[in-house]
Amino acid sequence: MAQRPSISGQPLDEAAKMARLELTDERKAAVGPALDMVNGLVDLLDGIELGDAPPASSFNARWV
Repeated sequence: MAQRPSISGQPLDEAAKMARLELTDERKAAVGPALDMVNGLVDLLDGIELGDAPPASSFNARWV
């Protein structure tokens, strides 16, 4: 799987604009690396094989 590009500069400005956030340069410096970390965690989850786990909608809790 290809590595995601870093969220900084123009991509961060565009994401903030879509979310209607006005970020100062100081906040952008903190938010960019935090978003990169979240994307990294999501990428780790993508790599987990779930096997034959049934979907949550099929769970029957009547046995409790």
